[in-house]
Amino acid sequence: MHTKAQWVAFFVNVLPVLLFGQEIADSSEKSIWKISAYAETYLSIDRRLQKGQKISDFQFNHNRINRVELNQGLLGVDYLAKNIRANFALHAGTYVKDNYGAEPVQLQSINKAFAGFRIDKKKNIWLDAGVFPSYIGFESVNAFDNTTLTRSLLAENSPYFLTGARVNYPVNPKNELSLYVLTGWQRIVPQKNNSIPSFGWQWVHAFQNQGKFNWSFWAGTDYPDSTRRWRYFNNFYWQGKKGKWAYTVGLDIGLEQKEKKSTAFSVWHSPVLITQFSISDKWRSSFRLERYADPQKVIAKPTNGSVAMANSQSINLDFLPIPSILCRIEWRALQSKEPVFFRKNDYFKKADFTTFSIAYLLNKTVSKNNN
Repeated sequence: MHTKAQWVAFFVNVLPVLLFGQEIADSSEKSIWKISAYAETYLSIDRRLQKGQKISDFQFNHNRINRVELNQGLLGVDYLAKNIRANFALHAGTYVKDNYGAEPVQLQSINKAFAGFRIDKKKNIWLDAGVFPSYIGFESVNAFDNTTLTRSLLAENSPYFLTGARVNYPVNPKNELSLYVLTGWQRIVPQKNNSIPSFGWQWVHAFQNQGKFNWSFWAGTDYPDSTRRWRYFNNFYWQGKKGKWAYTVGLDIGLEQKEKKSTAFSVWHSPVLITQFSISDKWRSSFRLERYADPQKVIAKPTNGSVAMANSQSINLDFLPIPSILCRIEWRALQSKEPVFFRKNDYFKKADFTTFSIAYLLNKTVSKNNN
């Protein structure tokens, strides 16, 4: 049985060192070093909430009200050679405070820390190990990756980061498959007294018209061995473009055993539709409709004991003065069957707020060497 220390030492420290040891074999190849920097500040306004208060228990980005905050600030370095690659980045912000609270303090500042090597040059198959961004979903923490300013409810309640090992296999020009062995559901350190890893895959199919279909799957448990309940999670989405319009249709479906060895399952789901219209090269606007339903409180667990069964609508306007700066404003409304959204001293069934954000992104190559 692996202890916490053994898991973390293997995935974050031991295997990356072994991978870098392979660099000797590739000493004649060109290598590239890059630095990356990212920062997103935001201000969400809702007069019915106190300064610094959160919107709900199940939203983890842009969730401090009535004061300017840093959602995420990041500084990283990437290394790429012909058959070796590595990424390391540190971060801070309200996103980090809310998503990494279960991790040891010394690990909470790690955004990503993984290394990999190409195990098949002809087919371009890579093996990576460490801490890396989640393969689940079409949204990430980086504002430049997302159509909307705030994150959708299905993204907020599925992993943003994962730890373990992955192999990606480009099957053909239209299909790519990745396989994962992981420490758990958005965990760096595994659940205490859980002796088994989690597993997953991702299949991406590209269409000729710049669209794609994605199926991501996760299977594992987020409980100790004594109370093990298996969880199965599917994320589907379809993205495409037509003229100045782009769209995303997504659906998450999860199942978890109600008890250990039970044949009865708790089920939660979340459909979403997002459309975007490009007004010009610098201006664009998006609209979102979504629903999140977790009737057995498997993932979303409001502290007042209510059930998170909520609808949401949002509209945002984006301005890119230069490619590395993204300015946004978004209005968002949420409605729930039960009171799950905070007010000053209570919970309510509705919430609406306006958010402003400015994001900056830098990716710069600092050296190219022929080793």
